[in-house]
Amino acid sequence: MDQVASQKQQTALRKRPTPQGLTAAEVQERIRQGQVNDFEARVGRTYGEIFRDNVLNLFNIVLGTLLVIVIASGDYTTAFFAGFSVVSNSFLGMIQEINAKRKLDRLATLSQQKVTVFRDGQPHVIPKTQVVKDDVILIEPGDRLVVDGKVLWSDSLEVDESLLTGESDSIYKEEGAPLYSGSFAIAGTGYMVATRVGKESNINKLSVIAKQYKRVLTPTQKKINAMVEISVMIMFILGPLIFVRGYLDTLDFLPIVRNAVVFVTSLVPQGLVLVAILSLTIGAIKISRHQTLVQRVNAVESLANCTVLCFDKTGTLTRNELAVDEIITLNDETAGQIEQKLRDYINNLAHLNHTAQAVADYVNRDTQTVSAEKIKEIPFSSARKWGAIIFEGEVLVMGAPERILSSSLHPAIFEQAQQLQQAGKRVLAFARMDEAPPSDQILGQAQPIALVVMSDQIREDIQDTLQAFRDEHIDLKVISGDNIETVKAIASLSGMNITGAYTGEQLDAMSDAELQAVVQEANVFARVEPDTKRRIVAALQQQGEYVAMTGDGVNDVPALKQADLAVVMNDGAQISKDIGDIVLLNNAMSTLPRAFHEGREITQTIYGTTKMFIVRNVYNILLFIFVFFMALPFPITPIQISWAAFGTVNMPATFIAFGWVRPKYMARFRRDVIDYVVTAGVLMAWMLALHYIFVYFYSGGDVAIVRSATTIYICLLGMNIVWAVQGVDIYEPHTFRKHWRIVLLSSVMCALTILAMYGWPSLFEFKAPPVGVGVFTTVMFLLTMVLVSHGMKYRYLLYRLWMLLAPSRGEINPDEQARTPFI
Repeated sequence: MDQVASQKQQTALRKRPTPQGLTAAEVQERIRQGQVNDFEARVGRTYGEIFRDNVLNLFNIVLGTLLVIVIASGDYTTAFFAGFSVVSNSFLGMIQEINAKRKLDRLATLSQQKVTVFRDGQPHVIPKTQVVKDDVILIEPGDRLVVDGKVLWSDSLEVDESLLTGESDSIYKEEGAPLYSGSFAIAGTGYMVATRVGKESNINKLSVIAKQYKRVLTPTQKKINAMVEISVMIMFILGPLIFVRGYLDTLDFLPIVRNAVVFVTSLVPQGLVLVAILSLTIGAIKISRHQTLVQRVNAVESLANCTVLCFDKTGTLTRNELAVDEIITLNDETAGQIEQKLRDYINNLAHLNHTAQAVADYVNRDTQTVSAEKIKEIPFSSARKWGAIIFEGEVLVMGAPERILSSSLHPAIFEQAQQLQQAGKRVLAFARMDEAPPSDQILGQAQPIALVVMSDQIREDIQDTLQAFRDEHIDLKVISGDNIETVKAIASLSGMNITGAYTGEQLDAMSDAELQAVVQEANVFARVEPDTKRRIVAALQQQGEYVAMTGDGVNDVPALKQADLAVVMNDGAQISKDIGDIVLLNNAMSTLPRAFHEGREITQTIYGTTKMFIVRNVYNILLFIFVFFMALPFPITPIQISWAAFGTVNMPATFIAFGWVRPKYMARFRRDVIDYVVTAGVLMAWMLALHYIFVYFYSGGDVAIVRSATTIYICLLGMNIVWAVQGVDIYEPHTFRKHWRIVLLSSVMCALTILAMYGWPSLFEFKAPPVGVGVFTTVMFLLTMVLVSHGMKYRYLLYRLWMLLAPSRGEINPDEQARTPFI
């Protein structure tokens, strides 16, 4: 249902002509003709794509083909056990992702862009999807244009079309000028009439042609996908050899296919991909409970990776509730005369930003009467840091004192402004000129009239919020367009320890190398222009930092686009919300630390399950290769390997994915995940091969006993992997006591998995090993635990391996504490 524009908007609209717009009947007629903007370019996965990726993938197709052959041969038990985990993983993953998509889609409607249109002579705020052709739309700074059209009326309207053309220069739009969806207003105001809506609009045509949706992968997802791709490659290389080996051993076709089923299910970590997707999606839903909308699901992992958070002063450290404290006169005019000039200036502005609105509230408290109408306006911009109204015979200017006043021409005034700023006040210089400024530089050309002193209250919870970020080991940087003294004062009051402060002018004069050193050390940057904000973020990234940027205005857009994670306020400019990865629906940064914490927990889930799945795959494949090399029978059956994996790895991985069990903290993917995968995978495969040889000869070549003993050993190894993920280490006996719950849980699951095979031997193709084999299996398991712990403690060969694979620019330092968790 349409919402009538707020009283504040209606007050602002009195200064502009009020268009009639369409009538209600005309709107309904256009809706019937389909001339409505109810079109969304594809920006997320469809239900069909979710089904395809979860069910109709290469792994499922290959395994499904083999299982069809097994079923056709009448071996239904093998088909059930080998296919159960795959089918359950695929369909449960698909159902969970569909449910998550529905929840997130509903939540996304809360931040859907709304526009002000005129119908029957009245302004109405409606969702962008309800705009129809020929609607008259209000345009204000920060608005992203949702349809194509032309300017109906303009008051110093400037538009940025860089998202369409790549050129960042603002374009002045006069009456009749074309406007394109996807561009956004940066200054002034105006009305446009919609000429092309829905799929006919410029931005939607480009989106469809370019297939706008891309599945952007996180760093961890890229690594997981690389592992899967390598596994698939190995499957295509070694898979045919299984059939060749079976043919040479004169096996029947069904045993060969059964061996191939074991090989495929052991090789491709399909469950890992599903767990990663599920973990990120569940994380996005959990984070949304804290009034935080995740617009890109993969941003959940970005939250965990952040090492630096950049943010503005206004609206972040402060409430953004500006109020004028006093007007300090600087000439012979009376206070009443100066207030009238301020009233003339403010009430002739095309658009009132937060600062101008505060001044308007002060000067209009008794009357809104103006004594002059403007001829032209030079709107305030982040680059100029000032704005001007041109009247007949006089030009009034308002903006940053250091951009208007000269310290040499007006030293006393300049010093007075600085003293106020050091006290945390926001100070604006109000001045006059005889003629319109010839350029954007007016320093020293204007005659000061007054200083407008303003204040903004510190947020009550800001000190706790900043401490929460520090607890998450995130460096904090304030990047503001305000005066440096004001920013330093506010930052100090907010509990920040100022390690260095620089102005945008100082930063712009630095080389790239100097800038990188400065941004690493300093944490306050003031009077910074939009492109300089972007340079600061880029410099931090070049230092190895993973940068999150918060913002809400047009001037933040370049930095938000540059950052690894863009966080925007829900009340901010629409263009900032469009490019943001995360939207703070309650406009409070105090909710962000919790989101960071949730992000870190979800990433730990992915790390932990990666350990479990990949280690199992590595030792299984190496075992198969060792056995084939020794020309011995296949070491395990499809039923046995599926059951062992289900009871000791898949179920615990599910507990971790849903957050019921928390893995030990892992800081870096290579050191904490890959190192364990390589060490444990190789050692476990080697010990399994030795175990296989001993049992084979001890049992006189009884393949049933060999396979049963191997299955028991694999169950024990699965239990040990779960322990390792939880931080249980045989070298540190106290960890068994510390994590006794997970030790007990995984031990019980392992015991039940083994006892089930003793209870139903025919179902699991199980033949109870002799007591001597059982004792040997137990000894080998304990020895494996010791060897893996020893290998992870010293890692000598691993360091040699990483040194060999490292880029030539330097060796790997075992004690190096890299900033990024992926090295």
